[in-house]
Amino acid sequence: MRLLTSFLLFASFFIIAKNLHAQNYKKIHFKAIVVDTHNDILSTAIENGYSFDENLKGKTYSDLQRMKEAGVDVQVFSVWCDGEQRAPFAFANREIDTLYAWANRNPDKMMIVKTSEELMQAVKEHKLAAMMGVEGGHMIESDLLKLDSLFKRGVRYMTLTWNNSTPWATSAMEETQDSLLHQPKGLNEFGKQVVKRMNELGMLVDLSHVGEQTFWDAINSTSKPVIVSHSCVYNLCPVFRNLKDDQIKAIGKNGGVIHLNFYSGFIDSNFEKRNTAFMNEHKTEFDSLRTLPCADA
Repeated sequence: MRLLTSFLLFASFFIIAKNLHAQNYKKIHFKAIVVDTHNDILSTAIENGYSFDENLKGKTYSDLQRMKEAGVDVQVFSVWCDGEQRAPFAFANREIDTLYAWANRNPDKMMIVKTSEELMQAVKEHKLAAMMGVEGGHMIESDLLKLDSLFKRGVRYMTLTWNNSTPWATSAMEETQDSLLHQPKGLNEFGKQVVKRMNELGMLVDLSHVGEQTFWDAINSTSKPVIVSHSCVYNLCPVFRNLKDDQIKAIGKNGGVIHLNFYSGFIDSNFEKRNTAFMNEHKTEFDSLRTLPCADA
């Protein structure tokens, strides 16, 4: 009986301690200003006819209500299209229009912010501070005036490349795969002008997705701190767009900030092998699921 009593006391203490710990981290989380620097909901919403201010559970990973419930204070929405888009600048503006429409419909829940003062105002008023980052320099169509236009609309960072290279900057994917034909690796002179103009505007240079040579050219060209909006560590998971140790140290010396990407393939070096094995094992089931008519979740 004494042993049972001791066990129950220990179990009760463990449960209380665990609950206190859970309450502590939640308290810290909701007290902090939580910032996410990359979310692809804009392109997903346009492609599927969704709206961020609807309940999108079962359809997407995020919506306005879930942002609130999760304690996200600042969201940088990714303005993205792939390198095959015929009019990327026009599509970028369509995405920006979409974000403004969401904010205009929900003035009590979210607001577009362009400055640190506006960001703090949104946090104080318990609204989602909505910012924008362009993912891929191809969206300015090699035109500095279009870069200026995007800044005026509220864009506050630009990723110099996505997986595709631009005429003025080479991507991590194409540098690694040696798929570049007649283009030298890194930034050319116009690419360095892009970095300089971003510094002048106050637009952050984002070095996710860029090739190693582009990274070093940008680090040596910028006069302001950079960011890496969604990348991880190459030595822990050696995929082409993760950061090597010397790059991480260079970002620290620059005063920049690295934001992690929680995709399993970028943080777990064994994920791709396990995922491939799983997909091969269940190929029949997946093929049968693809033949079913789509339905809203």
